[in-house]
This record gives sequence, C-alpha cells and structure tokens, in this order.
Amino acid sequence: MNSKQSILKNVVGFLIVGLVVQTPLALGGQAPVTYIGDPTNYTVGSQTVQVYPGALVTLPSGEVRQVLFSGKGTRQKFVAVAKVNVYAILHYLDEPSALNSQDPIGSLSGTQTRMLMLQMMQNLSASDMRSGFEDALDVNDIDINATEIRSLLKQIDFSVNVGDKIFLIGYKSQADAFENLYVYTEKKTIFEKSPSLVTDFWKIWFGVPVDKEMAVCKKELLK
Repeated sequence: MNSKQSILKNVVGFLIVGLVVQTPLALGGQAPVTYIGDPTNYTVGSQTVQVYPGALVTLPSGEVRQVLFSGKGTRQKFVAVAKVNVYAILHYLDEPSALNSQDPIGSLSGTQTRMLMLQMMQNLSASDMRSGFEDALDVNDIDINATEIRSLLKQIDFSVNVGDKIFLIGYKSQADAFENLYVYTEKKTIFEKSPSLVTDFWKIWFGVPVDKEMAVCKKELLK
C-alpha cells in the first residue's frame, strides 16, 4: 500500500467511526468546503499549501458530498525569460482509485463529484485568467463560444492575488444528465451546467497540455 492509499484508508476509517477532524475554510460568505483530517504541507516557492486527506463539499442545493485527495501539482509558466509559479493545484475525487493516468479524462467519466483547488502564487487579472482558460480549452478542441462556457468565462471579471484560492467543484445530480460546475472564490461564486461542462474544464489540466509547463503539472497531478 502506498502512502496516498494509506492516507485515504485512514480518512475512510475516521468517517466510519465518526472521528472526523473538520477544519472550516476561512473565506468570506458561506464556504462550501470543510476539510477532513490532519494536513501535510506542500511547499511551492515561498508559500506553503496545506494538503488535507479529504473534504466535505456543500453543493448549492445544500447537499453535502465527500471527496478524497487525489493529487497535487504546480502550474508554472514562462514570463519573459524566467519560469514562475502561477498557482499550486490540489485535486479531490469521490473515488480517487478510478483515476487512470493512461486515460485520465475517460476514467473520470464515472465520478459523481470532483474538486480542484487553485492557490495563487501570482497576482492575475481577470483577463489573464480568462485567456489562460481559453487557450487551454482551445487546445482541447472545446468551443469557447459555446453558450455555457462563454457565460462562465464572462463571469470571471475579478482579479486574484497571491494566496487567494479558487475552487472548481464539478458534480452530477440525479435530477438531470447535466454536469454542474460550481466556482467559488472569496470575491464571487459562479454556477453553470451543460452535458459536458465539467469534463471540458477538467481537460485544461488532464487533457492535452497547452504547453510544456502544463504537461509537467498534469504529470504531477497523476502521480
């Protein structure tokens, strides 16, 4: 059993016997994430990111679902002649064992709930974020002018600073066949849905990498 499997087994054990250590996320408004268990530290440059083995996610409907840590990585990018850390990224799934490094997008199709947490290492404008997402979606042959994607991108009208967190929570509901994407930040929440919206956005990190640095990030997330 590797260290990640051991951590997940321990978390599941905590949930079964009720010994859950919950750490509420200190963000403005009603935070949708409550972390479970004791964190480890992931150091990226001068910042430390806390990696919890699990989390309880509260959906807009009020339903609470559990996700478990799946992987971590760092998105880097060349700016001028230097490579900089843009953000650290953590991935959580309802069934981490389902993730297959040979076909990550296909293997995620059966998952019901997933979450990405981006902790910023650079100050980014709204335009920076939108263009970064658009480029990565375009590389994966996703139509960025599709109604739901264009609507979501237009709602990214805020800047982020070093240390800020962005949560992307993807889930399926029993009410319909749509994929729901819930974006939560301290400044704004965004919600959109379509038959493939979550799959499309997860391709940014688990599909065709937009550049060499994203390819490294993808490899890290799939370790």
